[in-house]
This record gives sequence, C-alpha cells and structure tokens, in this order.
Amino acid sequence: METVERIVTSAPAKTVWLLLADVEHWMDWTPTILEVKPLTDGGLRVGARYRVTQPGLQPGVYEVTDCTPNVAFTWVQKLLGGELVAAHRIETRDGATQVELSFSSKGLLTNIATTLLSKKIRDLVATEARSLKNRCDAMVKS
Repeated sequence: METVERIVTSAPAKTVWLLLADVEHWMDWTPTILEVKPLTDGGLRVGARYRVTQPGLQPGVYEVTDCTPNVAFTWVQKLLGGELVAAHRIETRDGATQVELSFSSKGLLTNIATTLLSKKIRDLVATEARSLKNRCDAMVKS
C-alpha cells in the first residue's frame, strides 16, 4: 500500500524544511499528530528515533533512515511482519516549492494491516499535506 500527496506553496524550500524538520512541533500545525517525542539527542538526522502519537492509532517509534537537509527525510517504523515508511520530499520548481508526502508499507502482515486502515491512512496523509500548505502559505503572507 502506498499513499502520496503533493502540495505547492510559494514559501521558500528553506521555510518548508524548517517546518518539516522540527518534528517535535508538528502538532502546532497539523491535527494528524498529537505528540512527537524524541528518543535520541541531536535533532533530525539518520539514526534519530521518535515516538509518534496520532489520533486513533497506537503510538509508534519511527527511526530516521534518510535525511538530506532542505531536501528530504524518511523515517521508518519497524513492526512484526514488516515496516511503515513515511517520506517527505521538497523540490523547488518555477519559483515555488513542491512538497511530496508519502506513506507506504512493506511486508505481508504490514500490507494486510495497512490495507484495512487504508482510508484512515489516506486521510491522515491528505490532512497533513493540506495543513503543511496552509502553514507555509500563512508564513509567506505574514
């Protein structure tokens, strides 16, 4: 299962990155996150681990597996029977910033579970993308 949402904002890529990289404060701009608690020191970087609490879901521990500042980061939650992968990518295009948020699952058991939760997952990713766009656009206007 994979869900992808894209948004375009006039906010500079650096502004978008500052919002995305500050994962501990996502609950300030999106209702899809109740809490992000760091389990390691050093901020967003490969190997950093976070406990993520979302509405209607069990808290999960995500580990950053890829991080290129101002461009992208991916974090993964390992589960029995697979893993959940959330990727965040930023690209500058024609004076605007495009952001791609994706969520996918790997492994037989995880694929079955995410198929059962596919509507909720799609809704969460879509809401996160809209919320990010609204926050970025508001920052440009102020």
